[in-house]
Amino acid sequence: MDKFQKALMGLAIFGIVLFLLEFLLVGQDIYPFFMLYIVLVFLLVPTYLFKTIFKFDTFYIISLVKTKRFIGFIERISNFKLWDILADLGLILGFGLIGVDCLFGKKFPKPKRIFIACVSSAILFILFFGFFLGFFVAPESELLPILILFSIAFAFGGLMLFALAALAWQVFDIISKILIGKTPCPGVVPIIPGVQMPNVPSFFTPPVSVWGAFILILVVHEFSHGALMKRAKIKIKSVGIALFGLLPIGAFVEPDERELKNLPEREQLRIYAIGPASNVYSMVVLIALVSLASYAFGPMFSESLDSIERKIELESVVISDVLEDYDLCGNTIEVPAQGVIEKGWVLQKYNGVEIKTFYDLKHAFSNPGKTVSMVFQTEEGIVEKTLEKNQRGEIGIQTELIYAEGKGPPQKYLNMLFWLGSIGIFLNWLLLLSLAVAMINFIPMDPFDGGKIAKILFLPYFGFLGMSKQDTEKFIGRLFLWIVAGLLFLNALPLIL
Repeated sequence: MDKFQKALMGLAIFGIVLFLLEFLLVGQDIYPFFMLYIVLVFLLVPTYLFKTIFKFDTFYIISLVKTKRFIGFIERISNFKLWDILADLGLILGFGLIGVDCLFGKKFPKPKRIFIACVSSAILFILFFGFFLGFFVAPESELLPILILFSIAFAFGGLMLFALAALAWQVFDIISKILIGKTPCPGVVPIIPGVQMPNVPSFFTPPVSVWGAFILILVVHEFSHGALMKRAKIKIKSVGIALFGLLPIGAFVEPDERELKNLPEREQLRIYAIGPASNVYSMVVLIALVSLASYAFGPMFSESLDSIERKIELESVVISDVLEDYDLCGNTIEVPAQGVIEKGWVLQKYNGVEIKTFYDLKHAFSNPGKTVSMVFQTEEGIVEKTLEKNQRGEIGIQTELIYAEGKGPPQKYLNMLFWLGSIGIFLNWLLLLSLAVAMINFIPMDPFDGGKIAKILFLPYFGFLGMSKQDTEKFIGRLFLWIVAGLLFLNALPLIL
């Protein structure tokens, strides 16, 4: 009996014990143990079947499903010079000034090298700062100093240093809140679709359908690696996916490692950088496609929805609940409506719009202003209130819609909203996870792509150590391992508190 069979035998005994305890310990809550048992069954049993029946390579509870089927496709898409340009640009995107210096600066004498470094870092700073200032951070925002700090990090070290700076900033936030007795959110968290992690807000729990987005992201990532491998004339042994029990957790392209190590450094860097860079490029492509589709079909959908919503008549909009101040990631979120608006009041006007149809309600609530004016019908008569939204853009009320008889939303409209909402959620998570995968893989720690890149890029800067190339690479690997592992551990503290 091998170790796997012994584990399954232990799992069977554990199940029998739980079954007996359910009858013997009447009134005792052993639900957590049943959940643990289900998780273990979900992980161990499929892995054992994959190992014994399908002969997959297995490592404890991880199975590797390999195939040669897509190698020909990877070879076909590799026949474009654009791949080399995208890979070089990806190295700059991932490592900023350090990447520029490796690709271009080393070719020139010291004065020109310094000039190139100054100009490239200034350009990278402006691009990063301008992008976030234009879309996410207002000039008068309190986040402006943090944006400047992150922009400097990106200019010098690309997404790699930006990720480390973000982790370090989050550590400061977590520790400061723990010391004053607050419960912060974790800075890093495993994203498992359909599973809410401890101390993580429910709105940050992706639906199960996001597994599809995750697989798509990994396929783009790994096939891009494969394309650069083929351009470098490296043999690809197989492609496939990694399973955690039955859950897909990764994809891979398996090269001939010896051939890969013997490549010139420039080609190795391209192979490692293109994976995470391709996830960023796919974000740009996705945003462009969504924008184009919205421009082409948006007016048609909007007109159709507006037409239906104007026919949905509202008898009344009743305040069903008024929220209380609540804690979010260790920050107290004040609710403006608390103590000002009462349950049971009937909303008549919102920002000057008289609420008669669902169209009126939707467009009134979509007002982006910081203040909200409302008119209510109460038992005491008409009441007017003006409130300023909190930092999350909320006033803290929940409403119940009472439709006029026979004038409620048709099923066609509800189906349309469901599908549009589902597609929107999927695309939002696709963008978010693409960025997350890119940043994680640029982190300078093995086994990520960034760890392999760092050993090549930082090697010249550690020549003063007087060690051999192999020993210096080991030192660089250990240095970043301790730095990144420490940051990740501290960022994950709220998961176990």
